[in-house]
Amino acid sequence: MKFIDSSTTFPVSSGVITQGKLLELVIVGIPDGDTKPVAGGAAAEMREIFKQLDELLASVQLNRTHIASVRLYLQEVNRDVAAVNVVYREYFGNHAPCRRCYGVDLQVGMLVEAAFVAEFPA
Repeated sequence: MKFIDSSTTFPVSSGVITQGKLLELVIVGIPDGDTKPVAGGAAAEMREIFKQLDELLASVQLNRTHIASVRLYLQEVNRDVAAVNVVYREYFGNHAPCRRCYGVDLQVGMLVEAAFVAEFPA
């Protein structure tokens, strides 16, 4: 197991590589070094999450086409899912990983938290 520790803000790893085959990531819309999510609502947080995702994937020589599944956690799921879906479609294009979306009670004023599973090529 290898931990990818890119956060200086929180005492957690941003990702974990398991068995050399899968990369699991959890990302929030809080830029590294900040304590609050980016301004602009759920869509802005989703863009920040995808920005961080690209950086983390590149650090292990992967890209968005290696994402197999996504779990989205939304503070206000019924209000924000449409806006998040627009950003999600822009980001993934024709690559359509399996996705689940949940309404949850998030911390620190966050509107979105996302978990990703990426697969390393054989």
